[in-house]
Amino acid sequence: MPNIWTHILFCEEVVDSISKTHTPFFLNERFMKLGAQGPDLFFYYQFWPWIKHNPDEQIGTVLHTKHCGPFIMDLIDKAKTMDEQIQAYVFGFITHHILDRNTHPYIHYRAGYKGNNHQRLEVIIDTLIMEKYHHLKTWKLPVYKEIDVGFFLPKDIGTLLEKNIQKHYPDLTFNLVKYIQKSYRDMKFAQRLLYDPYGWKNTVFKSIISAYSHRPVTDDKDYLNLNHHTWYHPATKEPSTKSFIDLYNKSKVEACDIMANVIKYWVEPNESLKTQLTLMIGNISYDTGKDLALNVVNQYSDSLIE
Repeated sequence: MPNIWTHILFCEEVVDSISKTHTPFFLNERFMKLGAQGPDLFFYYQFWPWIKHNPDEQIGTVLHTKHCGPFIMDLIDKAKTMDEQIQAYVFGFITHHILDRNTHPYIHYRAGYKGNNHQRLEVIIDTLIMEKYHHLKTWKLPVYKEIDVGFFLPKDIGTLLEKNIQKHYPDLTFNLVKYIQKSYRDMKFAQRLLYDPYGWKNTVFKSIISAYSHRPVTDDKDYLNLNHHTWYHPATKEPSTKSFIDLYNKSKVEACDIMANVIKYWVEPNESLKTQLTLMIGNISYDTGKDLALNVVNQYSDSLIE
């Protein structure tokens, strides 16, 4: 998946593209930016590398790879009668899925599957995108402030996630309420810890945080594939020469179309529009970008990360 800043930027650009007027829930920016982290929220649960997790608790992985479309459609449907903060959160959550399913295959192929290389490439791309196209230095920006909606995640959002997870992933039987709240608090704490504007944390705690902490990119590797070299889909080996920017822009076109219809559905719910949204969203894996019915698995790579 792209990293935290890229998802925030993408969500903001989608909003700017489709909002002719200030739809009220757009004013709840922090909720939207938190939602834009999608299921990645759950990857922060007890994030310390020395803590071993029960495999049953890997909600983040499950949400990325199973029942993706139905889960999102239920979020959309339930949010239609809920307040603007929840709608802002769900809006961001959907944009996360759309960007992931278009860009994740490239990241998997160019990061490989060794150690923390996936996270390293995501953080590098985050930094390059923000600096090259928006003249912002990620390592100087305290991103934890962008996603802070209070000490606790609001109960209505926690309950929405809890009920949806229970419905689509009934095998996850542990205490979801505590898990969701702790994931949110751990995400904020992790981003505060990783914020390193002067670089001393990456010097002192390099082995622990360097794969996750934003720092200047000092080498000249073509991480964004701006030279359009051939790469291959990590599950199917389909060739492509698209750059990360090409994939990002494709995602944006797709998201603007889908999200405009989501807003229409929230304003005037009807079965015809719901059916249209179901078809547009499909049931596509965040990880492979392919329909889950194909049952393909990422396995091929040519890593740019040493």
